[in-house]
Amino acid sequence: MARWAPQETDTMAAIAGEVIAQVGTNRTVVGIDGQDGADLERVAAGLVTGFQQHGVSAMAAAAPSSDVDVLRADIVTPFRTTGAGEGVLVVHGHGLLAPGARGLWRWSLWVEQEQGRLERRADVKIAASAILDVTDPEHPRREWNDAC
Repeated sequence: MARWAPQETDTMAAIAGEVIAQVGTNRTVVGIDGQDGADLERVAAGLVTGFQQHGVSAMAAAAPSSDVDVLRADIVTPFRTTGAGEGVLVVHGHGLLAPGARGLWRWSLWVEQEQGRLERRADVKIAASAILDVTDPEHPRREWNDAC
């Protein structure tokens, strides 16, 4: 029997709602990192659409590097200092949740697509605000990583 799973747009709108509730949308920068092979650009685009469904202006940007100084100078500072009011920037790239870069993001998402992944990436449980399983990209699932 097939199991029901939410569509990508519904999942991403729910995650955007979570970001809005937790950190707000005033020049907020979200970082998306993930396993090698995960389509981070697709996830970022989906999250931008999710914010737009909530009436929040958002855009995506590919990280030029995982170097914290480059990210700060080329992505984060320009976004936070130009314009005012509501706006979310969704930055995607590998290495964005590395220890040096973690502090740049008001909220972060780790993207995975294979079984047994969390056991091998325990450090991500601590670093990421949320984890998204994209094993089925049409029906991504928000992983609940609580310690209960």
